[in-house]
Amino acid sequence: MENRRRYRNILRKMNLQDEDIINEALKKKGFYSDSDIYPLSSLHFELTSRCNAFCKHCYNNSGINTGLDVMTPDKWIAFSKYIVEHGGVFECLLSGGEPLLLGDSLFEIMDTLHDDGTIFLVMTNGYLLTEDMVKKFKKYQYHWFQVSVDGATSKYHDLFRQTEGSWERAIKGAAAISNNGIPLKIAHCVTPYNLKDIDDMCELAYSLGASSIMVGGISLSGRSSDNLDMLLSDSDRKILSDKLEENRIRYQGRMRVKSINSVKHGLQNHARRPRSGAVIRPNGDIRIDGMAPFIIGNIINEDFTEVWENKIDNCWSDPRVQEFITGFDEDDRNRTLINYVERDIRL
Repeated sequence: MENRRRYRNILRKMNLQDEDIINEALKKKGFYSDSDIYPLSSLHFELTSRCNAFCKHCYNNSGINTGLDVMTPDKWIAFSKYIVEHGGVFECLLSGGEPLLLGDSLFEIMDTLHDDGTIFLVMTNGYLLTEDMVKKFKKYQYHWFQVSVDGATSKYHDLFRQTEGSWERAIKGAAAISNNGIPLKIAHCVTPYNLKDIDDMCELAYSLGASSIMVGGISLSGRSSDNLDMLLSDSDRKILSDKLEENRIRYQGRMRVKSINSVKHGLQNHARRPRSGAVIRPNGDIRIDGMAPFIIGNIINEDFTEVWENKIDNCWSDPRVQEFITGFDEDDRNRTLINYVERDIRL
């Protein structure tokens, strides 16, 4: 209870969109290293492996093996209640697959956590976002609400996501999010084929009312392993870096222009703060990170709190995890054990 009061006091003094600043404040307060398990810092719910698109780069191979979705909406609601009853979670990232495919059940999950003070981060392709749905989303607190837009025009975006009409619907959905006062974040994946469009993409994001745009190359994970031509070269990355710096200056004070962090550095940071988060997969597996193929339990047949208490602090020092992290090359890619392609390893 004392820990819960501490983090809420921190929140009252900060802009909820200042995610990095909030995390740094929590770190200084010892939030990630306290002996108390709850409230948890962060959980990532991969609510479904189903998706209404089939993106060429999808990092977790969504749309395949959808029969493995053991976590039904009722089970997600029950797990959310379990988390609240045990002390809650500071923030919850909701993704898929496509989380909006859960329909009204998504709002039941969010209601359960929202009533306990949880802050949300939502990742969607925007295809199903309607004005009526967006109005339902208004009641919650967010760090950001992310809509993926991978092209400044429909031609590239629809081809990349292999879904006709997806760009137009994503644009309309993104505009509805910002028009209703929800902090909009645009996620934009860069390939050699759309590298020249970064200026136009930032202009589009700004015109949609985005508070931030996250821009970066594709990680070697999931379906990108079948589309290696979409990975950036060294010279591509240099162009990307220069373009991002130009646009950071151009939109300073109006829209944040961010680059996607190195996968290796992200894993190294997580290893230093094991309690900073974990992923719950559609089959109930507790994954230590979205970019690391290791699981420490399953919420269907194991008690989450017991798994967290007994395994989370030590799992990152496991030699197999350390070998995976050090296996990333200068291009920030692990070519030996490809995430979401090889079978996850049980620690």
